[in-house]
Amino acid sequence: MPYTVPEVARPFTLRIPDEDCSQLRELLGLSHVGPKTWENQHEDGRYGIPHQWLISTKDYWLNKFDWRAQEARINSLPNYKINIRDDSDKGDIDLHFVGLFSQKDDAIPIVLIHGWPGSFLEFIPLLELLQKKYDSASLPYHVIVPSLPGYTLSSGPSQTEAWNSKDAACVINKAVTSLGFSRYAVQGGDVGCLIASILATTYDSVVAIHLNLLPSLDPVTSDDPSLSPSEKEAIKRTEQRYLNPTTGAAVLQSTRPATIGAMVSSSPLALLAWVGEKMHEWPEDPINLDELLTNVSLYWFTETMPRCIYTYRGTFINGHQYSFPPFKQPFGYSWFMKELVPGLRKTVEKKGDLVFYRQHEKGGHFAALERPTEFLQDIEDFIAVAWPRDS
Repeated sequence: MPYTVPEVARPFTLRIPDEDCSQLRELLGLSHVGPKTWENQHEDGRYGIPHQWLISTKDYWLNKFDWRAQEARINSLPNYKINIRDDSDKGDIDLHFVGLFSQKDDAIPIVLIHGWPGSFLEFIPLLELLQKKYDSASLPYHVIVPSLPGYTLSSGPSQTEAWNSKDAACVINKAVTSLGFSRYAVQGGDVGCLIASILATTYDSVVAIHLNLLPSLDPVTSDDPSLSPSEKEAIKRTEQRYLNPTTGAAVLQSTRPATIGAMVSSSPLALLAWVGEKMHEWPEDPINLDELLTNVSLYWFTETMPRCIYTYRGTFINGHQYSFPPFKQPFGYSWFMKELVPGLRKTVEKKGDLVFYRQHEKGGHFAALERPTEFLQDIEDFIAVAWPRDS
């Protein structure tokens, strides 16, 4: 029988109140950028957000950015909310997701999980490509893109109980199974790779996993003679800027999430500096300002930043990171060469039954947003070899 979205999933239309838009503009206009310093005049961002970038991006946000146009783009996709009841007294979650559902009897459910400082918006270009390539009668997949609990249009987390990534994964699994899918594939990068890994190692409903980041890979140094020139270049870049996870944003969000949440909630300019910095620096090439500011604006309107960094609490201090047993499911990996952590095949293949691996010369941390065509092709090619034939 063709799939019908169950009644538990409520259609949702995003509409930010006019007064919230006006308040954002007023606060942004009153925000002070601060003086030039030796550090903030480095345009490569080695010491943080460049002064001139912040000035020019503030001006674009205030005078040229069209929130309503971006809101209409979001609403052009099928948005839903589903209430997920909690079994551990941590509170229910009203989970937002975008869903492209197929009428094919054998359509494969795929869950795409975003990271930080991104959101479900990272996958909009990919979803638009799917809409152009297929209609509901020919779409080979059911594609579900949730907003993680605490992010943008999803509620949570609990204000009275400590939440963690395992709680978020539990909510995602409940949501997907509530939609009628007892088996599904999962994809993730950044925080999404953490949630996807928890799902794959906890729930039998996950039958295939594809990642584009694995932060806990065994270290490899750039003087390893077995490396190709491009691999050496990628590792040198990591050694120079990203190798120590106990610096910068990771340790602050791990040890002082309340302080960071308060700081960036005080001003849209502060939020732009903290979130926009990563979206400006971590891709290979600068992300389109409209896409960057749509994400930052939605973070502001939904007060996301204080709510979403529970996944970092305690994770990047004292050498502690999540580690997982090897995946039992078919496993795929896409390495976009400018990703923060190199995904060399020799290290990735230790994580499980690696049935798909592809290296891309172009692309960085926000691969789905930067290279949606290649990203989608990887997912389709992975599913073709990973999905169990008896499913």
